[in-house]
Amino acid sequence: MNKNEYLDLEIIDNGLSFEGIAKKDGKVIFVPEAIIGEKVLSKIIKVNKDYAIARVENIYNESKYRVEPICDVFKRCGGCSSQHIEYNMQLLLKNKMVENVLKKQKVNYKRVENVIGMGMPYYYRNKVQYPVRVDKSNNTVMGFYSKRSHDIVKNNCCFIQNRVIDMLSKSIFDLLLTEGFTGYNEEKSTGDIRHILVRRGYHTGDIMIVIIVNNSTLLKDNRFCKIVKKLLKVNNNIKGIFLNLNESNTNEILGNKTIKIYGDDYITETIGDYKYYISPKSFFQVNTIQAEILYTTLKDNLNLKGDEVLFDLYSGVGSIGIFLSDKVKEIYGIEIEEQAVKMANLNIKLNNIKNAEYIAGSVEDKIKEFKERNIKPDVIVVDPPRKGLDLKSIEYIINFKPKKIGYVSCNPATLARDLKLLEREYDIGSIIPVDMFPNTSHVECVSVLKLKESIEK
Repeated sequence: MNKNEYLDLEIIDNGLSFEGIAKKDGKVIFVPEAIIGEKVLSKIIKVNKDYAIARVENIYNESKYRVEPICDVFKRCGGCSSQHIEYNMQLLLKNKMVENVLKKQKVNYKRVENVIGMGMPYYYRNKVQYPVRVDKSNNTVMGFYSKRSHDIVKNNCCFIQNRVIDMLSKSIFDLLLTEGFTGYNEEKSTGDIRHILVRRGYHTGDIMIVIIVNNSTLLKDNRFCKIVKKLLKVNNNIKGIFLNLNESNTNEILGNKTIKIYGDDYITETIGDYKYYISPKSFFQVNTIQAEILYTTLKDNLNLKGDEVLFDLYSGVGSIGIFLSDKVKEIYGIEIEEQAVKMANLNIKLNNIKNAEYIAGSVEDKIKEFKERNIKPDVIVVDPPRKGLDLKSIEYIINFKPKKIGYVSCNPATLARDLKLLEREYDIGSIIPVDMFPNTSHVECVSVLKLKESIEK
């Protein structure tokens, strides 16, 4: 098998990124945008020791689940991976993905429920982060990165973003150009504007704008005053406008310094009966409709009685713990980001919650501290980043022996890995996937674990 070789392939599966999977002469071949069951003419574009990557040149027999992507830059843009697949089939593939990673880790569980999908799988993102760059012709451009590169793909409409913030982002970009600002040059680390970030409360309509700049002198640039005045005429729901400084040679979007140049410190959003403040650097679910389903699913499956002590680990701005607060006696939240803890405690006051305490620090250190204070949880809820739980955290959780663990995961692979470690002392019930990110290969899962009766006794 050689690079640039043409091969007829039968797609036998779809992978974790919804890429087609074929086999030829014992080697696995990944074929982006191919769908299980299709036969394709492909061109090999990369050959590795263990696998190859091919590009679809022609489809001999199209899958009945193949549809025309709604976005005209789908094939180039790296934002979506599955607009070419009918939505119900996307949900089936996500179910299969979760089942496959659990099977690979040999996890013992009750079952994987059907993925909870969206009635309208478009326009759901309440936060947009557009890179602003200088292209090869030295023009300032805005768009999303193309697949497997940092080249910018310009688009007229992103179909997974809320339309209000998507159009507002383009208005901000035009105003920046009018005032003579330039995009960021990644190779030279030069230029003015790195990103435009816009958030909008789905229920409240509140809008926050963050412009990420590349030079500290820009924090005092009077041209932003002109832009603020013009933006307030574009949309009267803009509650706060910020400048964020990021001078690092990094892929991180936000830097450490943020200054407010207009309005309020926060916007607000609601999930269920609870209201939340959101700051420029707050983590908050980008799909509010599905977040309500995710949290309600967790609450229903935990089956809380009202007398439990709950630990909320990796708690962020306290969104999950606050949502569960009416069903428990006490909540202790742990989060390493101090700004997020500040927001969590503001959210406690905002909702007049008296039974919650959020503290800043690593999960490992603070769990140890709680143990020394003789504070023991009946229930532990975790919502870790994509890398999942570390071994120390799992060890501390097992040592506490909570009666129940609620695990919210944004990565089925690390969820399966962690469940395998926890299953020696916990029975794993149903895994419930929730489609937070339609038209992408990402899926969130809710799992509730119960301490085995033999260990509890």
